[in-house]
Amino acid sequence: MAFNIIIQEKNHLQSIQLIDLEMGSCIELHTKGALMNSWKVKNGEADLELILGNTTATNFEMNGFRSGKMSPFSCRIAEGKYEWLQQQFRFEKFYLGAHAMHGLVYDAVFSILSTTIDPNFVTVAFEFDYTNTDPGFPFPYQIIVSWTLHQNNLISVETKVKNKSTHSIPLMDGWHPYFTLGGLVNEYTLQFATEGKLEMDETMIPTGKMKIEKDFEAGKKIGSSHFDDCYLLDPMNDSIELSYQNKTILIQPKQHYPYLQIYTPEDRRSIAIENLSGAPNCFNNKMGLQILEPQEEIQFETTYQFITRPQL
Repeated sequence: MAFNIIIQEKNHLQSIQLIDLEMGSCIELHTKGALMNSWKVKNGEADLELILGNTTATNFEMNGFRSGKMSPFSCRIAEGKYEWLQQQFRFEKFYLGAHAMHGLVYDAVFSILSTTIDPNFVTVAFEFDYTNTDPGFPFPYQIIVSWTLHQNNLISVETKVKNKSTHSIPLMDGWHPYFTLGGLVNEYTLQFATEGKLEMDETMIPTGKMKIEKDFEAGKKIGSSHFDDCYLLDPMNDSIELSYQNKTILIQPKQHYPYLQIYTPEDRRSIAIENLSGAPNCFNNKMGLQILEPQEEIQFETTYQFITRPQL
């Protein structure tokens, strides 16, 4: 196998391409947000784009936070407020309606920490030090995001977080990629197994109740279904498959991602399939909340793989 890496300057930022020269696949990453903005694979003789990305390096909020890294929380924090260490905090960065949304680093400018080219893979690691820029989270921490393109159209993404504060901090981690297989998602088949779907109130905050959800366990066409839902994955079968015709994207959370958020945008040209370490509003409801002690580290990992299968 032969792999390569190309780093280019774009709009005062860096764009990084990880390339599998033999398979003809390529992922494009940005230092802004450490996000994957494109994933192209060969489908016969044609190139197939699997990510609905951002056309510019700005206005991520207006693009639905496409591909964003969500830290130190994802989804919603009710009214942006929570209590920690017997103090009240309130986020300032971004609100949708009454609630704070999607964390503080989705548009942060990361630096390239390292690159590796191996006969079997190519990797780039990004680093960002959060330094108390939002009064709602006055706790410094380091985040390192490593993207690896492996053989057979397999991508892994690892996130390491280190608490650089002098006391414990709350933490949630998540991703926000929008996947596409061409056409409209109505024709896609989705398959995943859960222990239940979180019940939400009218403002999309979990009520604490769980509903039984088996509709997609054996695979089901999405049709006209609209998603803006969070599920607790079955720990014995936590893979997610998105398929259309003979094409499949296989998503496998590997470490500390027990929750799954799914969202269908109005244009239905893509579907957001989001690995989450905790539930929406976990700073308050504690569902999946991670707590890091001073200098403690935690790692999160998921993989994405493109597979073609013979059509029946």
